This record gives sequence, structure tokens and C-alpha cells, in this order.
Amino acid sequence: KSDIIMMSENFGPSEAHFYHMPKDCRLNILEYLSPTELYSCYALTSRVCRNDSLDCRLPQTKWGELWVSGSDRADDETNTESKDRHEISMGALLRRLSHPSFSLAWRAPRCHMKIVGHEFNGWVVTAKTDDQSFEEMQEIVSYISFPDVTSLDISVSEEMNKERDQRNPEQLASMPLDRVLPRSLPWLLAGILPGLVELDLSNLQGGPISEGDYISELSLFNSSNCPNLGVIRWNNRVGGCYFLRGKDMRTLGNLRELYVDNILCDWRFDKLFAPLMNQFFEENSIIQRFFFFACNSQLERVSILRGRYVTMGPVTAMIEFPQWALMRFVRRSPRLKWFRSELTEENKQILSREKPEITFR
Repeated sequence: KSDIIMMSENFGPSEAHFYHMPKDCRLNILEYLSPTELYSCYALTSRVCRNDSLDCRLPQTKWGELWVSGSDRADDETNTESKDRHEISMGALLRRLSHPSFSLAWRAPRCHMKIVGHEFNGWVVTAKTDDQSFEEMQEIVSYISFPDVTSLDISVSEEMNKERDQRNPEQLASMPLDRVLPRSLPWLLAGILPGLVELDLSNLQGGPISEGDYISELSLFNSSNCPNLGVIRWNNRVGGCYFLRGKDMRTLGNLRELYVDNILCDWRFDKLFAPLMNQFFEENSIIQRFFFFACNSQLERVSILRGRYVTMGPVTAMIEFPQWALMRFVRRSPRLKWFRSELTEENKQILSREKPEITFR
């Protein structure tokens, strides 16, 4: 807002103010504002500005930001000492979402929701202990619904992953689990977005995290809550080997596309399932498993570029997914039409002869 006002003041005469520019020119400039800046700052300047902000030609009319911690105001980001900015209060978030203005804001054509405010200084904020019980929050969720939202982006920045790639396996084991979503947040989002089609969790660490924990982030977006969910992106995922089973995605009856580039499977994240590593990465193991065996029957497009895993034993190392393991997945996926991986050209040619309907990248 201040930049636009300064621009207007620099023009001099009142007839040269920003809102006296041709509307097409104004819209071209406004495309560079975030939804928060557009609606919380620019739109409040005048009636003309408000009408500009609602123009269907602006990309912001099709997507928006949802702040989940602290305040909705963008200028509150400067208050880094505030404890509220480091925690998500589910009770406060539910009270805000239940306000009628939110149901008006999240209507078609605005169908893409970007979650913000859940990352602070490179780590994911925690959930705050609320006065409300789970039953009370569940009752509030049952009255909230944004059915027009079809795409949800909960991803965070890649900075932590760059640091991860520079470490060896021993150093990696000592890194804190500071990029794991509090389970209450995906639980809430899954409950209020029944029309969800695409989900992006990129750069987050993934569960299960501890022994006895069978709940992952994806299992909360099940077919009961999100029956149309068909596209999942979880690039740069770091987590245990349980995820490779695909059991937390088997209730997604419409799952068609899965993108997990740069995935790193580390058995130290879920030691209870560590013995399962042999089933995926030892070619002659007694029990032979292939990637995502519990949910692969419907998959049509899959990307596993630069997939790696951490070996077990006294000396650990990060190893690329074996060629035979990638080939086994392709051969056992009946509806696969597109596959991107580190397969060699020779192995792509072998599989192309076996399955000519698949496009290899």
C-alpha cells in the first residue's frame, strides 16, 4: 500500500494518481501483490481500489492465503518476539474460520489455498494447548466448510533441505525434527475442505515419527474427509520407511498422481518399522515389496526423481534407490501412464518394450 501511495504522490497532480491510470495498467501492476497485500492494504484505500481487487482477471481472485498463527495482518510479521507467532492456536483459528467473512472469501473462482504463518526462521511452528476440548473443536469444524477450494498448499521453504543435502548421514541423524506439522492442523484442514483435489506438502518432514505412531499427515486427508483428492506433491520429503508402504494413502480412492522428488527415507525416523527397509531395498529379501504397494493400483503419474535411503548397520550411508526397485514398481503398477525417475536409458527401453503405454522421463 505504501509503495502504491508513494507512486501516486510522485506523479504530482491529483489527476495523475495511480487510480487514474488505465485499469488494464493497474491490474498488470496489482498482479505482483500477494492476496494479503491486495485485500488488507490496497483494497481499503478507496472504492476504486476495492473494485480493482475484485476484478476476475487478477490471479489473486483464484487463490488466497490463510494465516494459521498470530495475526492475519502481514505487517505483524515484524513482531518476531510475540509468542503467538510461534504457535498455532487451534481454538483461535477455528473461531476465525467460523466467521461469515471467510465463507464469502473462499468461494469460486478462488479455489487455491496457500497456508502461511506456519513457518518461522526455517522451522514449523507448534500447536498451542487450547482451553477447548477435542470434542468442542470437532463440533465447530462440522459447521465449517469451504467446498470450492480444490487445491491446498501447506509447503514450506527449501532452505532447510539445502542444509540437509550438505550433511552426511551421521550429522543428519542429529538434526532436530523441526519441520513436522502439528497433527491438529492437517486434521482441521481435511475437515473443512471436502472438495480438495490437490495437496502440496513439499519440504516438510513426515511421520510416523515415534514408535507406536501409525498416523501420518496424509492419513488425515482420507476419502471420508476429501473423497476427490487425486494429486499429492511431497517433494523433498524426509521421513521413515513406513511411508513407502503407501498405507496412509490407500483410503484415497481417487489418487492418480504422486510426486515425491528428492525423497529421503531414513529408518531412524520410525525405528519400529526399520526391518521393513530390507523388503524394499534388498533384491533377494524373503519378503519382497515394491514402492507404495498399498495404493499403487490407481496411480497413473508418478515422479521419484533422486530418491535416496539411509542404510542400516554400524556404518550408515545415503544410497540412491536401486534401478531394480524402480523397475519393480513400474511392473507392478497396472494403470501407470507416466513415470519420472533416475532410470537409465537402457532400463527405460526395457520397460518400454514391456509396457509401451507408459511415457518415461
